Amino acid sequence: MKCDTIVSGSAIDLLAITSDDDDGRQEHEEDQGSGVIKNSYHTLSVSGTRNEDHHSKTINARRRWKLLAKALRHDSSEDDQFSKFNLIEFDRAGDEKDENIFVYRLADRYRLKIRLIGERPWTASELMGFNNTGNICVWPSEEALAYFILSRLNIFENTNVLELGGGMTCLAGLILAKYGLPSFVHVTDGNELSVENVRKSLNLNKFNCTIKTSVLKWESVGSDHDVNHPERARYQFILSADCLFFDESRSHLIDAIWLFLADDGIALVTAPRRGHTLTHFLNECVAKGFYYELLHCYNEAIWNKHLELIKTEGYDENIHYPLLIKMYKKDYDLDHA
Repeated sequence: MKCDTIVSGSAIDLLAITSDDDDGRQEHEEDQGSGVIKNSYHTLSVSGTRNEDHHSKTINARRRWKLLAKALRHDSSEDDQFSKFNLIEFDRAGDEKDENIFVYRLADRYRLKIRLIGERPWTASELMGFNNTGNICVWPSEEALAYFILSRLNIFENTNVLELGGGMTCLAGLILAKYGLPSFVHVTDGNELSVENVRKSLNLNKFNCTIKTSVLKWESVGSDHDVNHPERARYQFILSADCLFFDESRSHLIDAIWLFLADDGIALVTAPRRGHTLTHFLNECVAKGFYYELLHCYNEAIWNKHLELIKTEGYDENIHYPLLIKMYKKDYDLDHA
């Protein structure tokens, strides 16, 4: 299993990421050595990339919003075979009256009851004005984050954990609360319908810790002004899956992570590159003061699925394969990872 890591340097330094071609060449060169890229300072050539960036974002946005359009038409057909990695098996729960309750099975031995709302008739007002794409299916980034957590359950022991933008399932937070030993898990989303649905899922499972769900809109928390926030710097871990899609919410997400993350905490974010979307996020993270690690290979099951799909027509690593970002407030000796 080949694992590559790109590590950011000091936030004082001006950081930007290379274009995809340059990035790929440097990673290939580094792979011949230790397989880890340390203190990689890249520059982004703005000239000549803006049109390409805009074109890529347009294509990805159309693909994403196409699923929302299908939800409005109440169309359950699947025309994007890679909208999930299919690493989670699920069947309707036979012991529940609600036909929207499913049993999720992960890695053969982990089971979780989840209530889905993706098949319900959505109205335009429910879907527009907020990123609700997480309400109509489970995305690869959610699967990836859940699998990563299950492979590292010991690191969460006796910690407070916050999930941001968990959508209709808050899969990562729920699977951790059920099978790990954290002290407290707080799962959130900015959409009231999502949180209400997650609340129903909480009642379907037994958890190893205190867990709660609530509405949290990132734009409502200002890290520089909300110094008296009751949960400021409370969480040793923050989880977020596929929440980098919309440009207008990127800065709000970074502010929320900075506000809630403990000084010695770690934020775990999964997302595909999607053109320069991931690049812009990392640049803003560094500007905020974060340090980060960017991992391509972080879980054997996810990596093997990627190697299988990369040979399949229609699979695009840029939009389908989730990378893992580890974010820190301090400049640790990242060799420990």
